[in-house]
Amino acid sequence: MKIFAKALSFVVIAFFLAGCSLTSSSTDGGVFRSDDGGKNFTQKVAIDEKTKISSVDVLSLAASPQNGNEVYIGTKSSGILKTDDAGEKWQPLKVSQSAITKAYSVAIDPVNSNTVYVAAIVGGTGKILKSTDAGATWKEIYTEPSSGSFVLALAIDPAGSGNIFGGTTAGQIIFSDNSGDTWKNLYKAPAAVFKIAIDAMNSNLAYFAVSQGGLVRTRDGGQTFENLSDKNASIGLQQFGSATAIAADPSRTNWIYAGTTTGLFRSKNGGDDWESVKVLNSPQENAIRGIAINPQNSDELIYGASQAFYKSVDGGQSWATTQFAGSRTIEAVAYDRQNPGVIYVGMNKR
Repeated sequence: MKIFAKALSFVVIAFFLAGCSLTSSSTDGGVFRSDDGGKNFTQKVAIDEKTKISSVDVLSLAASPQNGNEVYIGTKSSGILKTDDAGEKWQPLKVSQSAITKAYSVAIDPVNSNTVYVAAIVGGTGKILKSTDAGATWKEIYTEPSSGSFVLALAIDPAGSGNIFGGTTAGQIIFSDNSGDTWKNLYKAPAAVFKIAIDAMNSNLAYFAVSQGGLVRTRDGGQTFENLSDKNASIGLQQFGSATAIAADPSRTNWIYAGTTTGLFRSKNGGDDWESVKVLNSPQENAIRGIAINPQNSDELIYGASQAFYKSVDGGQSWATTQFAGSRTIEAVAYDRQNPGVIYVGMNKR
């Protein structure tokens, strides 16, 4: 029986990672973890003694709000993987019978971490899938009408209301108020909606990053929307640029950060007014991709740009840096909410 179980495990791993060159000479991918607040990082890519995900490209990364050792990643060509021990061992998840190419977004329920949502391309079509048993089984809860449009972003209300926003390549903002059982279209943005952030203390306030554009905002839970282009067209003498990443402060209502093609910006009043946060890198040359705010200290924020990791402990007045070797760029960053000294970074080849 033990021999059969080991053989079956090998077959499952081989099935999920078929087509992924895990033995590639490019070994700077997958996930890195820091246990000292971002000063040092260690690559965490083992599935077993022989199989690693060191050449996997990470598109999305989510750490459980209740247990920071539990992390999910969505990849460019290797489906969904999960770790229960902070990245020491990864497990490929069988999300669908059909092949999954890109997994653009992973979202974990803030109240019940056994409930997980994934936005992915399944069998060539954009879909949202849901698990209620921590990734053991999945069901499809949303599908795009054809292979021409995909779901790029998901965000769950941090207050635990069951409200979920989604964004598609067609610019459609979709919404569910019952944990994904049913959906409706709310708004058509001028381009793809690729990032979503919901205010930590006001479920009605949400922001949407639009490809090659600025931000769209709703203040009434999706009943109405407004384009913030006029509000953030320029901050002093600095142009706002096109959004590349957004993150809402998990402890302060109305605080929102936006990484753009021209810099890092912050609003303290829900997006009405913006201020520039001085950064060390040149966002015009190396775009800011992932932003996160320490869930226990709002003065501490981190972001990634190209192969460099940046951390500030004084609200962006000064920065410490950590360099990553290799050609991949930082795509996603996340804190362990219970122990913010633990930070996860997902790498992607662009």
